[in-house]
Amino acid sequence: MIVKLGTHTITYPRIELSAGIMVVTGASGTGKTTLLRLLHGELKAEGFEQNVLKTALMPQTPTWIPYLKMSEQLKVARAKDVDFSSLGLDQLLHRYPHQLSIGQLQRFSLLAALHANTDVLLLDEPTSALDDDWAEAAMTLISAWVASKPKGSVVVVTHDERLKKTFATAKQLHL
Repeated sequence: MIVKLGTHTITYPRIELSAGIMVVTGASGTGKTTLLRLLHGELKAEGFEQNVLKTALMPQTPTWIPYLKMSEQLKVARAKDVDFSSLGLDQLLHRYPHQLSIGQLQRFSLLAALHANTDVLLLDEPTSALDDDWAEAAMTLISAWVASKPKGSVVVVTHDERLKKTFATAKQLHL
């Protein structure tokens, strides 16, 4: 499918979202993040038919409200019944975004996406700032989410070899 965004044209293979995990890889600048933004409905493009899907997007660089504590951020994001200890965040809820590391913010962003009320998760580099232990915990949570939602779909954009290895049997899309 050929997608036109202003003066730019991107060619994507036909993409069918089905239950399970799809891992999207490719060189920088090939349109992986753009694909997630199109699927999320954040971008509109000529040639791209966005199904009416309710999605949760975990952006590669999340935007946090600087004057809200993380507990308040998650209320705004409508994330409910979150087990913060699963990613070691239970003691950090009272902090503001500027008081946290990039990895801690990435873990909060992943938990917010996982606990959104949706059947489609769009994850952009969900483990890029995580050490091996937290990356493993994150991948375990993603797998558990899929197992708990038989019709749920996860589209993961990544360069992380750990994640690619863990989800090696998942559907693969290389751009």
